[in-house]
Amino acid sequence: MKKEDFRKQYEDITFLYDLAEELASTIESEFVKDSEKQLALVEPLINEVADATDILTEEYLNLLENPSNKKSAKNRVEGALRKIFMALEDYRARLKDTGVNTLGALANIADIIADKIHKQAEKITIIFMHLIQMSLDRVMRKHEMDEFKRANEKLVNTLLLQHAH
Repeated sequence: MKKEDFRKQYEDITFLYDLAEELASTIESEFVKDSEKQLALVEPLINEVADATDILTEEYLNLLENPSNKKSAKNRVEGALRKIFMALEDYRARLKDTGVNTLGALANIADIIADKIHKQAEKITIIFMHLIQMSLDRVMRKHEMDEFKRANEKLVNTLLLQHAH
């Protein structure tokens, strides 16, 4: 791969920070009826995404510097990705428990950002699947994994075959 490709992949990973900041900006939005409730809704997701992104960027750089670190990176990468997918699921549960009407229209804006985070986490999963052999069942729940495999069937099958040899 070219140096620009590695830079692009790194930027794809660090883009999660931007999405976390975008989510944080919903707290002070003029459209929020109750900023404290919005904070309670999005803050855990923001924190988990930021923490996981720290690990993912660190492991990505470590793998580029020393590809023999694949085994040690595997658990940390899987754990960080799992943290993001679980935080998204927890966010959706809090949203459902809180009720959209109490948060106003901004709950929908936060949902859009959460969806972007989910899509970006899937993209990052693919980046790491090219670098290390990962167990998708350790990263995603079954329904997420099935959807991910369906959407990326050709790529996933190719990568699984490469890692089997």
